[in-house]
Amino acid sequence: MDGRAPLDILIVTGPLGAGKTTVVNRLLKAEVAAGRRVAVLINEFGAISVDGTLLDAERPELAGVQNLVNGCVCCSLRDDVVATLRTWCDQPAGQRPERVVLETTGLADPTDLLDLEHEPALEGRLQLAGLLTVISCLAPVDHLKTKPLLHRQAALASLIHLSKADLDPSAAVAWESELRSAFRQIPQVATRHGLAPEGSPDPWLGDVRPLPEGWTTSDATSFAEARSITLHWDHPVDPAALEALLLARPIQGELLRAKGVCAFAGWAARNDGSDRWAFQLADGRLEISPLPLGSDGTAPVCAAVVIGTNLDHGQWKKDLRNLEAPPEGARRKVTLRT
Repeated sequence: MDGRAPLDILIVTGPLGAGKTTVVNRLLKAEVAAGRRVAVLINEFGAISVDGTLLDAERPELAGVQNLVNGCVCCSLRDDVVATLRTWCDQPAGQRPERVVLETTGLADPTDLLDLEHEPALEGRLQLAGLLTVISCLAPVDHLKTKPLLHRQAALASLIHLSKADLDPSAAVAWESELRSAFRQIPQVATRHGLAPEGSPDPWLGDVRPLPEGWTTSDATSFAEARSITLHWDHPVDPAALEALLLARPIQGELLRAKGVCAFAGWAARNDGSDRWAFQLADGRLEISPLPLGSDGTAPVCAAVVIGTNLDHGQWKKDLRNLEAPPEGARRKVTLRT
């Protein structure tokens, strides 16, 4: 130990599209407003960090930001997580964060993150403050029984946030009942737009319990069959065609998640100077939201990330490229099927 108070870390986990990034933004803003130095480590399953772009749009004053992509923090990227946390722990007073939020990819089993504070490089310098699991009430309630990963993410939580409760109150009630029956000891809160009601449990004061009896880290659920597709756009895209593509049932495989940044053909720049829009597909719903310029004043790169199982990658890249509406005299790239 170096004599300084340990750095508190809050793990935020949950399925793809549950609303974790919205919750993380709320947490970061609250920490900044309280005068604490806070850093964030974001893990995404894909070649680019869309969530990092959304976070940058909020522009809170953070003590550190690290994006880890194309892997999972609970396995292939664990060494990168430890190295980042060690760097933050080594920083001098006035720069060193007091708290860190670690947002996992929705395909991560958090089991292997519960022992981070016992890593030799972090021993005595890091303290697990809680494990917040975010679950969308728009997901089928039987997923708690039929999706082993979701069940593990919920079972390990010190607090569960049931997101999007305002979009379907009856579904929220059904989820609350199912969770209470399965995990009576874990507090749960229904949130709206990532915001928990006043008086809700503090995620940073979580009671992180040992692994359930019979569980080991080697039991971690494998999702090696999931693959991501990333494509960068050079031109604005057709908004109606984007909606049609993402909401249609794939001819092959299962579409788990889609998100990205784009400009829309025929849509003028807004008053804030940005023509960028963020899109997110989750629970069968496509959400479009305005995306301001980055903190450095530049426009985010236009790109799409599609995550699924057994998808036809060549066809998806061709379909995504065909969404572009090049201005007169310009041409779109040709995507060859592979």
